[in-house]
Amino acid sequence: MSTASQPAEPCTLGSPRAELILAQLEQLPTLPAVATRLLEVTTSDASSASDVAAIIEMDQALTAKVLALVRSASVGAREASTVSRAIVLLGFESVRNAVLAVQVYETFRSVEPQDGAGLDREEFWKHSLAVACASRLVAERMDLRKRSGEAFVCGLLHDLGKMALDACLPKSYARVLQQTRASGRCLCDVESELLGVDHTVAGKRLTVRWKLPQPIVDCVWLHHAPPGFWPDSEPSAEMLRVVHVADQIVRHQRIGFSGYAHLEPLDTVAREVGLDPGEIQPIIQALPEEIERNCELVGLNGLSGTEMYAQAVSEANAELGRVNIALATANRRLGVRARCFDALGRFTRDLSLDDSVATTCQTAAKCVREVLEVETAVGFFCDAGGTVYHAGASTTNGDWIDVFSGSKLSATDERCRSGRSAVVGGATSPAPPMAEPVLQHFESAPWSGLPRMWPITHGGVVIGGVLYRGECDSVELIPPAPSEIEALAVAFGLAVAGAVDRTRSERLYEGLARANRQLHEARAELIRTKSIASIAEVAAGAAHEVNNPLAVISGRAQMLAKSVEDEEQKRAAEIIQEHAARASAIIGELVGYAKPDPPDPKVIPMAEWLEGLRQQWEASSGLKPGQLDVTLSDRRIRACADPDQLRRIFDALLANAAESTGSENARLRINSDSATSDDRIVVRVEDNGAGMAPEVLEHAADPFFSHRAAGRGRGMGLSQATRLAANNGGRLWLESTPGVGTTAYVELPAAR
Repeated sequence: MSTASQPAEPCTLGSPRAELILAQLEQLPTLPAVATRLLEVTTSDASSASDVAAIIEMDQALTAKVLALVRSASVGAREASTVSRAIVLLGFESVRNAVLAVQVYETFRSVEPQDGAGLDREEFWKHSLAVACASRLVAERMDLRKRSGEAFVCGLLHDLGKMALDACLPKSYARVLQQTRASGRCLCDVESELLGVDHTVAGKRLTVRWKLPQPIVDCVWLHHAPPGFWPDSEPSAEMLRVVHVADQIVRHQRIGFSGYAHLEPLDTVAREVGLDPGEIQPIIQALPEEIERNCELVGLNGLSGTEMYAQAVSEANAELGRVNIALATANRRLGVRARCFDALGRFTRDLSLDDSVATTCQTAAKCVREVLEVETAVGFFCDAGGTVYHAGASTTNGDWIDVFSGSKLSATDERCRSGRSAVVGGATSPAPPMAEPVLQHFESAPWSGLPRMWPITHGGVVIGGVLYRGECDSVELIPPAPSEIEALAVAFGLAVAGAVDRTRSERLYEGLARANRQLHEARAELIRTKSIASIAEVAAGAAHEVNNPLAVISGRAQMLAKSVEDEEQKRAAEIIQEHAARASAIIGELVGYAKPDPPDPKVIPMAEWLEGLRQQWEASSGLKPGQLDVTLSDRRIRACADPDQLRRIFDALLANAAESTGSENARLRINSDSATSDDRIVVRVEDNGAGMAPEVLEHAADPFFSHRAAGRGRGMGLSQATRLAANNGGRLWLESTPGVGTTAYVELPAAR
């Protein structure tokens, strides 16, 4: 997911950077000498109206503007044609404040805008003039008519700090204004964050430096503070209330540039400052004419109040249109996010502890399809090797799951395996290389457009994803990396990882069960091997210790048979000789079982070899033609074994099979389903005899075990065959059902 750069550490008031910015205010021009001299005269108790008039009349342009202010004031003094008469009608304070307003405007007018400046000065002075006019109207309706001129000046200069910051830091302040417009945040907050100081503090520092009257300083500094912040004992409290409500009125009318998008209800603001809410509408109605009368004061010649209002309405409509579009987009985006939360809830409800990895991916795909409102979505998990994919698809026509190999589908396997470490930008990024085998496998799915992937993450790693296609509206509404997408991606990842762990646990349990079974078999085989080893030791000792006495007994019996004439005694000597030979043969068989000769393996074509065996057995055993059948699924199979020992194995099996069925009803069959590509071949010898009970089958391969009547064999045939099969690298085992028959399986290494 995409990572935004972290913002620089915000500045705070009192920091070195903030103090450096405030120090740059010293670069601004000082007030003209006329304004400075006027402040000195009006603060002196010895000054008279003629002294003030003399200072003003030294500047013809200033004189004209002062007289214009008198004519625009509501004092019924249209006949005032001299500065002295204006001072008498308006008073020292009003004339002084009017002169200060004009001088401040002229001071900033002399500072040309620098390259990169972002403050529209004409729009700034429109707003300031509108607040000044509104302040005068508010003061008149709050029984402050005598201070209406002062209110006008306080309103005109209330945003002086914006002009100061723009003049000193044009590029930085342009960035402040740009970010304020983009975010809709409070201008003071953005100023403090980026500059370390806001325009109210900058304006206060400048007005204090210029030694302007305290009410002007306070209005520049505190006009954004809530009305309850100013105690009634504060000398400037009345002017602060007037300018505060006037600023709110002008913001609602959207006259000029204020930098604030947040608006408070005018009725509420009026009550907070002690103004009857019913007075708000008359003030708004009188405001255009009042602005038009005072445009000349700030150099807005020729601009009528009606034009200003028309422009404000046009801008308000444009802003309203932008807000409506933003709200519509936000509502649609909220709809997508709401679907994300609903999908998350459904996803957790639909999951089951028995779900496989592919089924979990399919559930994730169904959630994404509902969130994005697309026709087809395919969820997948890629194992660490990038070769096995577990996938589940969800479409409008049905759902299905699949597990397939990714290595056989694409020549980009290495990129597919490395794709899990790629950064995935939210849920709208194009599908990375790791998804290519899935796209190829589901290329017939009913979808169109650019393939995209909603990531499935676990532990900060992309372990899979949900693929979808299309240019749907929902895709365009999803932000690059919202928390809802991350939540779903993590939820998908936890569920898939849980399913993977369950599958691995099941395989582990199965492996443990198989290992236990093999251990049990190995234990039995070990016991049997130890028994064989013991028998081998006994046989070796018996062969040495018993054969010599048996040879003596046999020899003496032969001599005795030759030396006696009595037939009965001679017959007794012959019986002794026969049983001695039989005992010697038993010991020989026992030695051969315990220590068989090492095999001399040859490549044996099983089809020809078994056919020869069949012919020999039919000729020697009395079986009729057709009673012994040889059937192979692949006649090309070849075994690697000792031919003589292999013959002894099959002789023992066929002898047992023929004896269990009887020569009259015998039906024997030798067959094999093995193929030439197999590493090992299996040959079956089947009969339709009496079969064996489980307790007999368990000991059928034990030496000297036989369930047949006494005297019909020593029980070494199957034992010898089993031993010889193992001696040739194979194995032999039996399956038998009483009354149905017995099947012997001979597994041998295949010849390469």
